[in-house]
Formats: sequence, structure tokens, C-alpha cells
Amino acid sequence: MPSNFSVTHDDVDAIATWTVVRAARELARRLAEELAPLELSPVDFGALVQLAAGGELNQAELARAVGVRAQSMSAVVGALEARGLVARGAVPGRGRASRLRLTDAGRDLLATAWPRVQASNAWFADDGDAVGRTLRPFTSRGTLRGAADGVA
Repeated sequence: MPSNFSVTHDDVDAIATWTVVRAARELARRLAEELAPLELSPVDFGALVQLAAGGELNQAELARAVGVRAQSMSAVVGALEARGLVARGAVPGRGRASRLRLTDAGRDLLATAWPRVQASNAWFADDGDAVGRTLRPFTSRGTLRGAADGVA
């Protein structure tokens, strides 16, 4: 049975959520290019900067703050730990989640990455202020459900 459904590119572009998803993928690709010389991915940067901003976090808290699944964060933390950028703190008690902290090397790399990431605000006509205000409620620190349910 044939469908009478038809859609134009203008119709597709009028769906704000789909436009944000497409833009997020492109912006993530661009940010990855900016961070590549530092051997960091956007998620790596997110983990480092969240530890810098929030102090010690466990892996689940870090995953929520970065907006990835906890299972994905395990590999990220392992790689950052192997590079000496994060360290696990001892937590007394069996089965207790260890706390992660930024090392001096992690803080130094983050200080190098920060200007590159901050410069990405120039990709937006208003230096990102309005875009940030509009999208912040959809992040894990915003008032709506956090991004941790998203894809890593």
C-alpha cells in the first residue's frame, strides 16, 4: 500500500531537535579535530574538565557529568589513567566505588586544551552565549533529564 507521505528539506530543517542532533555530530567532529594534536577526544576532554570542576567523582558520576553511559566511561577512565592524567583514590570498604581525581599531568594537559575548546565558541555568531543558554537545560546540569541516556 503506497504512502502519501512527502517531506521537503525545509520541513526536515524545521524540526529543531533533529537539527540539534545533526549539528552536535558536526560540532563533535570539529572539536575532535581541535583536540587531536593533544591526543584527546571530546569525551576525554569532558572527563578531565568535569574532574577539574567537580573535584573527585566516581565513575558513574563522571559518566553522568560527561553525558555518556557508565559502561563507556570505563574505557575512557582506563585510557586516561594509563596516560597518568587521572588517578583512582582508595575508598575504604569492599564494593565501594573509587573516587577519580585529576593528576597534575591531567591538569597541565587540560590547561593546554582549554584555550582550543574555549575558542570553539567563535564557531557561533554570538560566541556561543545564546546557544549555551538555550541548550544548557538539556544537559545533565540543567533542569531537564540529563544527557547520560544518550549515545557515547
